[in-house]
Amino acid sequence: MSFQDFMSKVRYWDNLTAKWLMRHFYFMFFHIVLMIIFLFWFVNLFHVMDISFSTREGSLAEEALASESINTTIIVFLLILNSFWMLYVLNGMQRITRILKDIHYSVIKTRQQKKRS
Repeated sequence: MSFQDFMSKVRYWDNLTAKWLMRHFYFMFFHIVLMIIFLFWFVNLFHVMDISFSTREGSLAEEALASESINTTIIVFLLILNSFWMLYVLNGMQRITRILKDIHYSVIKTRQQKKRS
């Protein structure tokens, strides 16, 4: 086995290992973290809604704070949805990168085989 064949196999196994790590570890880690944040926010939303319903109608400060807290929860909800969307987009980009690397590896391997024959 020549040195180039050996290095080609090393690159192939390195690529497979990197694919496995990127596919399973990082994506699931960020999904779990985002789900925990979303569940925490969802439970907190019920407390905010409960507080906003129990405010006195005569107190302007309490009504302003209640409406501001509801507006803040809407913004946080949109940021969490944006995080899920960005995770989806980045996963798609990683998938495309993996496919292109596989195609590149196959093309290089066929070129090397054609040069030898």
